[in-house]
Amino acid sequence: MTPEQRARRMVGYLPPVLQAGAKLNLFFSTLAAELGKMEEGITRLMRSRWYTLAKGYPDADSLADKAASELGMLAALYGLHPRRGEPADYLRQHLAALVELHRTGLGSATALLRLVSLVYMARQPPELVWEGDTAVGLFSVPRADGSYRPLRIELVDNPVTPAMARFSSVGAGQRLLTVNGGLETAIPEIALKATGKDIAVPILRHQESGLDLIFLGRVPQGSTLTLRNLRAPLIDGRPVTDSIILAHPTRFSGLDDGGVLTRFNAPESRFSVFGEDHRIPELAPGESHWSYDTLERQEVRSYLLGWTEARQKEAEAKALVKRDTPLAELRFDWTEVTPATCVLRIPADHIPPHLQVPDQEGEVPGLPGLVRELSAALNFGRAAGVRTRVELTLPMPPEVLSIEEGPLRQEVSASFTDALDTKDSLTSFGYTIELHEQVPEPQEKLSWSGIFDATRFDSSRFQP
Repeated sequence: MTPEQRARRMVGYLPPVLQAGAKLNLFFSTLAAELGKMEEGITRLMRSRWYTLAKGYPDADSLADKAASELGMLAALYGLHPRRGEPADYLRQHLAALVELHRTGLGSATALLRLVSLVYMARQPPELVWEGDTAVGLFSVPRADGSYRPLRIELVDNPVTPAMARFSSVGAGQRLLTVNGGLETAIPEIALKATGKDIAVPILRHQESGLDLIFLGRVPQGSTLTLRNLRAPLIDGRPVTDSIILAHPTRFSGLDDGGVLTRFNAPESRFSVFGEDHRIPELAPGESHWSYDTLERQEVRSYLLGWTEARQKEAEAKALVKRDTPLAELRFDWTEVTPATCVLRIPADHIPPHLQVPDQEGEVPGLPGLVRELSAALNFGRAAGVRTRVELTLPMPPEVLSIEEGPLRQEVSASFTDALDTKDSLTSFGYTIELHEQVPEPQEKLSWSGIFDATRFDSSRFQP
């Protein structure tokens, strides 16, 4: 309402005889003007103190002009500043979401994924679901052309991280150290490469558990033996039939007992552990020590007293009469549960539009700028002492494999259930495989003549 409209309304409340008075009209006009100024001041105060009423800014303004607007100054009270390409309406949502997260807590997976969605300028609020121990955020994020696309973000607490220990030129009896820095026990995959010459019946001793891991075979020079838990051994990637023994050479007698039970190669000797199921010693959290050596024929027989004579001779033939342990290369690979760490997995095929244009320095932030902003958001919301890491993933559509088999025909086809959008970048490399293998029907007919119950086989019908 304008001051003139307000003055006419107040004059209208007077008796008709007084409405024509010049001084009264002047008084109410002055009063209406003062009330208008007071209303304008209250409106400005409310707009500057409430994010839905604060005056925004045009999208074409510079960052300095956006920060100097009413909405920009109100956001600055909460440590929030307008970003390049961020419209005023989204800054209002950003400010409201940030205040809500401070009220409900920043350290939860839900809050961290909400902060990540704000970096992408996704529609609010995003959809959050759990897949086991993985928190998944499903966002609708803008493209450069103004359209929206779905985006999947994963947040994993205490992720499983690959670990490796490699040793070169390892000799007999040399002490090797592996460190499991995770929270749980791990089972390694061991690779033994014969760098000097053939290795006959190698043995690996795990000092902490006292277990001996023995491969009853030979590793040719230049080849690599791979030992996997509960799976057949490999030499250069090809499975072999040679046995693997996991044994503990502790006897059931005391160390000071002079009887035959303490003799390593006596018939009465017994092992506390003896397995042929391809099991690998476990790595407890912390340090583990290993040593590498080979067995000679007499020692091989002492391990295999429970086997048949034929199997013993076959295993002994793989060992040398006298021990000769050449240099080798050892590698231990395992996965460990990383403590006090959270990992954010993002798709590498999408960069927000505001990070695809040059900044004030003329540089395009691109994917490195996105990683920096995501790391800052995670560090802002994480708990003290928790490390954050951003991992890039390349999403692939799910593949469907169908196999059909019929008489003299076999058909295999593979395809994707989800149609690929040609507007998405870095997703056009998907493939479709269709394999068709058919055997043509036989063209020749097999026929013969004969008599069955007084009726020929090649007649039209059988008669009794």
